[in-house]
This record gives sequence, structure tokens and C-alpha cells, in this order.
Amino acid sequence: RLVYSSDKNLTEAKDLAVIKKLLEPKLMQEDNIAAHQSTQTNVNSLEDGKKTPAYQSTPSNSTLETASVLGENLLMLYKKCCCPDITLCVEGKHFQAHRAILCARSRYFAAMLNGSWAESSQERVTLRGISHEEMNVILHFIYGAVLDFPDKVDVGRMLGIADMYGLDGLKEVAIYILKRDYCNFFQKPVPGRQQPVLECMAIAHSLGVENLYAACMK
Repeated sequence: RLVYSSDKNLTEAKDLAVIKKLLEPKLMQEDNIAAHQSTQTNVNSLEDGKKTPAYQSTPSNSTLETASVLGENLLMLYKKCCCPDITLCVEGKHFQAHRAILCARSRYFAAMLNGSWAESSQERVTLRGISHEEMNVILHFIYGAVLDFPDKVDVGRMLGIADMYGLDGLKEVAIYILKRDYCNFFQKPVPGRQQPVLECMAIAHSLGVENLYAACMK
């Protein structure tokens, strides 16, 4: 079942607002320090070809929210590159992450990093068949359980990637977005909506999502 960020407890939200207000000066100072360190890292990477800055980019939708306070905290851990122990390389971009979190959230990473694969003993792993934008979406879901996709992401591809990486929750998010954006939640026919429904049906059929396919056929 999808849990939406709007379901957060109101009292908890008010408490968080107070805490954030109290910590705002400190956070601004930390951000300034982090920005300075990031700049220094980029300078060093130009001087030393072996050093490559991490690509911990935020998806283009600045309004994307995490599903819980825990997700918010874990996502901050990821964004600030706090104590990473593995680097994922995708299309020349480097994502610093944490083995334990990757293994706990993804069956694919659990098999890769905690099994008999060669990657289980490596500190840097190169992944293929996925773009760095798609990996960015995956990591934001793994850490923060972000319940929407940024603009211009191919939802059909993300559904297939979520299946490959063993991210059932991300599959549910992709299916929800397909129903919302392609099928208008299967409300009465809307002019111009027939083609997107057919596209959604083709995606569901190719990936074996029977419930979605059946809904498109109605």
C-alpha cells in the first residue's frame, strides 16, 4: 500500500517545523561548509585525475517529498555523503552509498553486495543498462521512499528497472503514476486520452503487470 507524505501526523509536522527553525542557523552554516568542501573537491579532481566528485544530485522536481521522517533523515545521510562505503558508477557519474542500506532495500543489491558476486568485495561497482538519471531516482527511493518521479523520467522504463532491482515499492509507485498520468485513473473517456491508455496497456503487457493490463482492457 502506498503511504503518502500528506498522511504525516500533524503534531509531528508542527514539532519538526519548530526543530527546523531552531536548527536553521546551524544547518545554513553546515551547508556553507559543505559547499566549500564540494568546491575544493572539484578543484582537487581537476588536479588529480583519480579523484572524482560524487553525483548526489536531487531530481528536478524540488517538491518531491519523502514518505516519513526516517526517510527524510536517511536521504540527508545520502545527500551529504556521510560515511559511505561503496561507490556506484553509472555513465561516468559516481554515487556514494551505503552497502547495508542498499542490501536492505533491494534484492538485486543484496545478491550483488552480500553474496558470491565479484562485486561483493569491491568498493567501486560499475552498473550498466541504466542511465544516471534513473539511478538517481532509484537511490532517492531507496533512501527516502520518494513517492513520485521527477519530470521527463520514462515511467515505463522505471517500472522495468524497479522489477529488475527488486524494488517492489518503486514498482507500485510506477504503476500508480501510469494510472494517474496515462489513464486518468480510468475515469470516463477523455478526448486525447485513448492513446496513452494503449501505451500503458502495452507497457503492462510487456512487463507482465496483469492487474494494470486488465484495468486498461476494461
